Amino acid sequence: MIAKFFAISAMALSIGLGMTPAHAGGSTVNIEQYGFGNGAGGGQRGFRNRMTIHQDGVRNNVISNQWGSRNRAVIGQSGSRNSANTFQRGSRNIVGVGQFGSGHSVVTSQDGAGNAIGVIQGGRNNRATARQVGAGNVSVIVQD
Repeated sequence: MIAKFFAISAMALSIGLGMTPAHAGGSTVNIEQYGFGNGAGGGQRGFRNRMTIHQDGVRNNVISNQWGSRNRAVIGQSGSRNSANTFQRGSRNIVGVGQFGSGHSVVTSQDGAGNAIGVIQGGRNNRATARQVGAGNVSVIVQD
């Protein structure tokens, strides 16, 4: 009985040690969601990427992907049925999205270094798209 207990404990410990989180190169993801039916997803590949997502409302969705190093994505949505999709490849790119109201959609893509995108949408049913390739590009979109 004791031998069986130790065998099971050793197996559980070895499985647990095999499931420790992988080192993510100093990258971070912070997600806060309040309300109902909100969704967030995405991924990071590289090192020192930072992603912050805050959603408050109903059926808001975010997909954010970062490939490279020292990219920063900050997305905040308040209201209902807002959607944000951001993609960053390269280094030191930054994107900030703030959507307030309902039915907004934004898609951003950055491929390069030191690019910046800022999007603010208020009211209802606005659509925004920004694509940057190269270095040092700046885009600002404000809609109400």
